[in-house]
Amino acid sequence: MGKGKKQYFNEINIMRGMAVLCVVIGHSFNPTETPTILGFVKSFVYCFHMPAFFFISGFLEGEKRRSFSEKKQAIVKKVKRLMVPYFFLTVVTAVLKILFGAFARNPLQYSTLVVDVLIGRNNPNGGLWFLYALFIISIFGILFDTVNRAILTGVMLVLYVLNAAVFKQSGYIIGFFFSYAWIYFMGGVARRYFYANLKKLQLVMSAKGRAITVVASAGYMVLAFVRIYSVQSLILTTAVTIIGVFWLFIIAMQIEHYHYGEKLWMLLGDYGMDIYMIGYYVQQAIFVVCGKILGLDYLIYAWLMLILGLIAPILLSKYIVRKSKMLSILILGR
Repeated sequence: MGKGKKQYFNEINIMRGMAVLCVVIGHSFNPTETPTILGFVKSFVYCFHMPAFFFISGFLEGEKRRSFSEKKQAIVKKVKRLMVPYFFLTVVTAVLKILFGAFARNPLQYSTLVVDVLIGRNNPNGGLWFLYALFIISIFGILFDTVNRAILTGVMLVLYVLNAAVFKQSGYIIGFFFSYAWIYFMGGVARRYFYANLKKLQLVMSAKGRAITVVASAGYMVLAFVRIYSVQSLILTTAVTIIGVFWLFIIAMQIEHYHYGEKLWMLLGDYGMDIYMIGYYVQQAIFVVCGKILGLDYLIYAWLMLILGLIAPILLSKYIVRKSKMLSILILGR
């Protein structure tokens, strides 16, 4: 059954910390059609950072077998963890946009708001799509937890390709499922078939392995550069996504093994949900005050969004949100 002692993976927490840093970077800088350093950095992290979160969630879910009553309990937990913050922060953001609509990047769509929120489309808080998508995919995983994750990954990968080539659904419930279910279940496959072997593999964990990772990282960045600015194809996009996710996975394993900056990455991982949920409001406030009201140079407020988008959510959560049971439930789903 699904019950048992919960296993903790430092490597996955480190990977979460790396991914949430990529989120803050992605929300701080603007993309560019022609290559610039910051424009490339933003587009680069978008190649893999959100798929990495689905991978992490699927990895932690693993391959559980549940009875009917256990499935119901698991679904209730997912509602509390994902959908309570989704609806609460949707309301918070909608109210803020009503009050400060003149400064909003994306004005509130009153006529379609309710339908949009219910199907996960055009949420007032753009980052909340992830909670909605993860909920839908997680529920599917719970309902079909008797099916081997490798089989589910294969089936979902086929659906992903069909959607890109034929169905072309994106930006709401069906599109989310087609776009990310395959990488979610791939996380479960990685846990079962690759995790233990990679930890013992000297080629990965040795000094030579670190050198290979450095060289491979440079090669991956070149590949991503081509995908961003030159070749737009499904095969290349998918390859860059998969390589990027496993690139983070392997680096996280090496950090855990050699303890390079481990405390920092573990801190970011521990507060990953907090940064993702609260950081949006910190960054939007900086954008409005520094960018729209004060008219400061883009680079000034962009760097402020990056630095404070990481630090402020941790402090706000540690000293306010996590100290309140109600706020912890509403904002973090804890």
